[in-house]
Amino acid sequence: TPPPWLLGKGRGGVTERDQGGGQAMSIMDIHPFTGNFTIIARVTVKGPVRTYKNAKGEGRVGSIDLMDGSGDLKGTFFNDECDKWMQALEVNKVYKVRGGQIKNANKQYNQCKSDIEITFGRDSTFEPVSDTDAPKVTYHFADIAQIEQYDPQTVMDILAIVQRADPVGSVTVKSGANAGNQLAKREIVLVDKSMKTIRLTLWDENIHLVSENDAHSPCIAIKSVRVSDFGGRSLSTTRSSMVEMNPDIPAAHALKGWYEHAGKNTNFASLSGGGSSGKDPRKFIQDIKNDNLGQGDKPDYFTSRCWVTYFKHDGTYCYVANPENKRKVVQQGDNWFDESLNKVIDNPERRYVLSISASDHTGSAWFSAFNDEALKLLSGKTADEMNEFKENNDPQFEATFAENTFRPYVLKARCKVEMWQDEARVKSTVVSVTPLDFREGCQELLQLINGYRS
Repeated sequence: TPPPWLLGKGRGGVTERDQGGGQAMSIMDIHPFTGNFTIIARVTVKGPVRTYKNAKGEGRVGSIDLMDGSGDLKGTFFNDECDKWMQALEVNKVYKVRGGQIKNANKQYNQCKSDIEITFGRDSTFEPVSDTDAPKVTYHFADIAQIEQYDPQTVMDILAIVQRADPVGSVTVKSGANAGNQLAKREIVLVDKSMKTIRLTLWDENIHLVSENDAHSPCIAIKSVRVSDFGGRSLSTTRSSMVEMNPDIPAAHALKGWYEHAGKNTNFASLSGGGSSGKDPRKFIQDIKNDNLGQGDKPDYFTSRCWVTYFKHDGTYCYVANPENKRKVVQQGDNWFDESLNKVIDNPERRYVLSISASDHTGSAWFSAFNDEALKLLSGKTADEMNEFKENNDPQFEATFAENTFRPYVLKARCKVEMWQDEARVKSTVVSVTPLDFREGCQELLQLINGYRS
């Protein structure tokens, strides 16, 4: 009787018969003495293509991580195979994989579970297969509170809510082949039901998965994230990390439901230093100056109950953008050109970049509001519609701004000092807009009064 994995439902996660009449084997059953093999696996990670130089000359190398129901392994391509497969293979797609040189895994550079790794050569093949019965990504999530007990450099899986995202930054690589190069990064704050928060650093292409202007608190699942003891406990993605936003799994739906109905109004303790983290503090307009908001190394976030009293619109209030990447395009004759992609954009769109004045009983301040928030402040009128009003001298242009002044909102803002013409200025940017709920406001005031009484 053959072992269970040969029948298609054992620990190997086999999903279909090899066209040649054999069976696909599981990743964890491959060993250095395995001969010809076939596996059905999902590409979970595709690293960057790098160049190298040795005694034989220069070359190119790229690597992928493959996963099935039993585990995962690392695969490497060199030169012609690197050019061919690193472009053709797609992350999260499933392939029937045949052929390659098997060797013991170098665990210094390989975080996969398998004790072997494969160098794919000219005889290796990758045949796309249906996703229906293919091995799914398997997670072993840990709560944020548990991370405090983990040793530094531990690799783990996490499911959490993105409570806040900082703007994209960069670091300079100090050593190695890429010394001197700038590496893009973004820091975000994660929270879950364990009532703890932790900072996570996203690197390279993963920085675009979240935005500092997103007020929807998305759910994030990460396979193979590394624990650090920097500033208490923190997390960092690695080359082997697989990041999935708003995954369609029961645990993610439950976590998102908890956060929307209870979590977002709760105070949390941080594992990454900096004290408690939770509902952004309520500030009066004068507190921006009095409390020196935005003067530290990291931006300050706050909410303010205020009235929008003026929209600056006598100059630039929008820009023309590529709808796909939101980047500015320039006009060249009758065409709009995206210089970042080096192509003509047939149907560009205008996006807001507004300056607004907001006031409360303590004073007024200027805020920047980008497209999503500006749409809420202008009753849904798009920048394209407003531009058409202006081009045609339509009185609705001025009327739209006038009609939407002196309306009360709760604005969540990010505050940070920025340099402008060699002068340091505090810039406040609106990251979410909520119409003022008077009932909720009264409840908040009652809680404050009861707090003073007690």
